[in-house]
Amino acid sequence: MSISAEPGAPAPRPATPRPTLLLASAVLTLLCAIAFPLAPVVQPVVTFTWPQGAPASSLPLMPYQPVRLDASVSCAALAATPPGAATLATTPPGTPPVPVGGLTVRPGPDGVVVSSNGTPLAVVAPPPGPCTLTVASDPSRTSVALDGRVVGEREGDVRPVVAALIAGTPGTDGLSLSLRTDTRFQTTPGVVKVLLGIGVLLGLAGMVVAVWRRDGRRFGGFRRPRLRAVDGVVALGLAGWAVVGPATVDDGYIAGILRNRGESGFTGNVYRWLNAPEAPFSWFYEATRAWASLAPGPAASVLWLRVPATVLGLLLWVLLRRHALPRLGPALRRPAATWIAAAAFFAWWAPFGLSLRPEPWLALGVLAVWVCTERAVATRALLPLLAAGVLAGFTVALTPGALLGLAPLLVALPALSRFSAREGWTRALVVVAGLAVAVLPMAADQSLAGLLEATRVRQLIGGGQPWWEELERYTHLVAPGDVQGGLGARLAVLLTLLALAAVAWSLLVARVRAGIAVGPARRLLAVVALAPVLLIVSPTKWTLHFGELVGVGTVLLTVFVLLWSPRVVALWARLRGPALVVVLGGFGLVTTLVLIGYNQWAYASAWGVFWNDIPPQVARTPLGDVVWPVTIVGTLVLAVLVGVRGRVPRRAARVLAPGALALVLVVAVVALQGGSFLKVTADRLGTYSYGSDSLAALRGDPCGMTSDLAVETDPRAGLLDVDGVALRTLDDSDATPLTSGPRFTPARPVVPLTVGGVDLPGWAAPAGIADGPAELRSEWFALPPEAQRREAPVVVAASGSLERGSVALEFAGSGDATVTETPAGSLAGTAPRDLRALAPEGSTVVRVLATSAARDADEARVASPAGASPDLPLAVSVPRVPRTVPFDDVVPPGSTALVDWPVAFAFSCLRPPPLTGGTAGVPPWRVTPPGLSDAGEIAVAPTTGGPFLTPRLLVDEVRLPVYLDGDPTRDAVGLARWVPRLPLSTLSPQVGEETVAGWSSTGRASVPVLDTP
Repeated sequence: MSISAEPGAPAPRPATPRPTLLLASAVLTLLCAIAFPLAPVVQPVVTFTWPQGAPASSLPLMPYQPVRLDASVSCAALAATPPGAATLATTPPGTPPVPVGGLTVRPGPDGVVVSSNGTPLAVVAPPPGPCTLTVASDPSRTSVALDGRVVGEREGDVRPVVAALIAGTPGTDGLSLSLRTDTRFQTTPGVVKVLLGIGVLLGLAGMVVAVWRRDGRRFGGFRRPRLRAVDGVVALGLAGWAVVGPATVDDGYIAGILRNRGESGFTGNVYRWLNAPEAPFSWFYEATRAWASLAPGPAASVLWLRVPATVLGLLLWVLLRRHALPRLGPALRRPAATWIAAAAFFAWWAPFGLSLRPEPWLALGVLAVWVCTERAVATRALLPLLAAGVLAGFTVALTPGALLGLAPLLVALPALSRFSAREGWTRALVVVAGLAVAVLPMAADQSLAGLLEATRVRQLIGGGQPWWEELERYTHLVAPGDVQGGLGARLAVLLTLLALAAVAWSLLVARVRAGIAVGPARRLLAVVALAPVLLIVSPTKWTLHFGELVGVGTVLLTVFVLLWSPRVVALWARLRGPALVVVLGGFGLVTTLVLIGYNQWAYASAWGVFWNDIPPQVARTPLGDVVWPVTIVGTLVLAVLVGVRGRVPRRAARVLAPGALALVLVVAVVALQGGSFLKVTADRLGTYSYGSDSLAALRGDPCGMTSDLAVETDPRAGLLDVDGVALRTLDDSDATPLTSGPRFTPARPVVPLTVGGVDLPGWAAPAGIADGPAELRSEWFALPPEAQRREAPVVVAASGSLERGSVALEFAGSGDATVTETPAGSLAGTAPRDLRALAPEGSTVVRVLATSAARDADEARVASPAGASPDLPLAVSVPRVPRTVPFDDVVPPGSTALVDWPVAFAFSCLRPPPLTGGTAGVPPWRVTPPGLSDAGEIAVAPTTGGPFLTPRLLVDEVRLPVYLDGDPTRDAVGLARWVPRLPLSTLSPQVGEETVAGWSSTGRASVPVLDTP
């Protein structure tokens, strides 16, 4: 049965048995849990020897340095080295010694120079005749020896970065190298660790049996839930949102981690932090990955990956309707209250719930702990308290900022302390032992040393924010145009904060009851109030973390709507005084902040969504601009009225009841969000949206965006003709410049702009212009039929500083009228980038209009701060209409590709490069964010511990233009071909394994620049 009120005096009950089994089981659980991270683990031993035939071999290490390296170079090999070359190097030529210094052995005029990790080790003059130079490097020291005599040594960790093994001699005679890779994180449980884990589970089982016998049936019975219409609506809403709803900014990040789990052998952060394990906060990844592995077809689609979050949403709703709401009193058991809770639930779920992030798990855990704790308070039973302890442990193990999982237990301490001293100690032991069970998922395949090293690497590299910057979370929430502060997120968070204050005042100060159980409500208020405090310890300050309040926030919003409903406000005079004015004023402020926000979502989620870049409007008037003055005037009028009469009249209070107004706002915003995504899905069936992606997956195509993309493999093929005469190529010695404006210097030969690895003809402004802008008006170019039908865009490449210039395309048809279009594309930066426009209806020709307002060198130096992008003159290419091939033909499903985290969610069928055995794979392709965004560079940057830094050293990146079907002017995603800089062979490893103690580690994983020897 449901428990709805605080228990009175405890009923007489039979004497409880001695807690021998309970205490023994709890002690067993605690001891095994403490020993579990210290138990031995099995670690692979991976060694490479070189040469294996070829003089240059690829060996990109991850982490970048080996555990130990031993190299040998004969004096004959040194003598055979061409001038200026390195006899032996572990990074390609041209790699800077800082921050990614490798090992180099290079003959010089004063002798052989040996350096490692940017640190000179020795300058050795080799003797005449045969001799051997050796280098030995490990975390404690690196030494150089000549014929066994040490000639140079450096204490500390100066191990070299290894990306390849390259000989500068014609052959490899006299050269040898062996190294052991760093596999400290790629561990599996040893026998002792498995036995300790079984001990924890046996102890938990013993506690369950003991408390079951001790409680009898005092923990309460459970009735079979009766389905209602509201349950069907919620289920359909959750399912529909899974099909059409948005992705969060981190869904791609987590999708990349999940897809690489099988390749790496552990759940590592594949985009930064040296692929350090996500443990001890990674168990939910394993659960999601297990589900993803069950996907039909070649890959887990976006829709398939959203199923776990949707199931968590259903479980949340079951807990809400079946247990949380009834616990708060008879007012929340009524059908109307359930419908209000459904609206409040969707207000929270829409911006925060549908996610691969831990927030859905955390929200369910917090609410489940609160429900179990309340049952323990109501029944004095141990079983729900044990369940609360276990659930709290698993909840805290979700993420570093998940301390809210402990809050229900903390706020219930006064109620639980009314037991006898003996029972109190028993219950404390049960809770602590229950919490300790969480050590199993936290350290399942990692040792204590591995967890500490992963934590050290994260702290060294950073990426988080200190506690005193907590205000940034709220700044993001209300900043105009910030993707973290969409109107849905503002509604849920700000309205819940208002509800917290309003409900606390009405229950605890005004003592308004209205069918609300005060004890459970008071503890609920305390849990929600602790959330902003406990969020301070989270290492990052993103608004997504508010998602942990989906469950308890829904309950609080429901209580607020009921407690400040028209009926209650009219009945309780205390609610119609100054408090009503304050709450209405606060509600007006919240409404204004919500309505000046954008219907904004991350990446592809925003494509086609109305009001995604402006606030909601009616007749071009922002609604927030209307609500704010109404709020000010209305609050002043009510304040005067209350000052004169003492309270607001009942009829006016019924109309102005904050609960009813809040419900209207919630329903309106939820409808706006749901309607906008339904419209997007309907409008974009011929192109990409998450809704169309889900529908494609249901039809058997799980590969996401790739099916809607096309690639321009040869931009020269689409160059347009002038008046029907083909342009001369760049190779023509008599190339004639096209007609240009009076201030655009004609180029001879035509200026090349590199796009997709090829040079396109074009024009460039003068290098320095001090007396006015330079202008270009090109010849007319004939449009091909596909451009006239608006099936393909007209594209012009531009380089230089567009912020001080402009590029436009002028179209004309059979008549004299012309239409000027500003092509879409990025204006930031100076590198060549494509600008795209669709020809207006009836257009047959196009020409380029450009203006360059570049400054002269002296002015640019004065105006541009240090570190700013240079102010370069504008250059534009001849227009083209791209000739494309399907993305799947260029990069077939199942191909290996590094997919950067901002876009990874939508690329299900590309296989991630492996990060296993202490090495990183070198993929032939990389998928990048659109435009000139460098967000994905963390995967290849040394200072972020990018796991693919060493592969990146081995290749040149050639970017190919990509087009989105049905929306060809949108820069949807980037594609880059990784072209090897050198012909490199692949080495075969020797693989073994060893068992190491849980506290044992060999040196530390080094981060260039940040980790000093």
